[in-house]
Amino acid sequence: MHRFKLIVLGALLAMSASTGAATSSAGCFCSVVYYDNAGTVVGIRQPAGCGDPGWGVTSNKSKVYAGCVM
Repeated sequence: MHRFKLIVLGALLAMSASTGAATSSAGCFCSVVYYDNAGTVVGIRQPAGCGDPGWGVTSNKSKVYAGCVM
């Protein structure tokens, strides 16, 4: 199940990257994806409106995406 989530996450991130990155300004309906030093996704935090607040851990390496990523 975890592998399936990562595959879906990868597809959604690719779609999000092709439409442009979001800014992290106040009021943004944004999700944050956290990475480890190797570039592997280790956690996600997103708005309550997405239906799932996220999973995993936070780290000092992250990227902000517009909308929901899961």
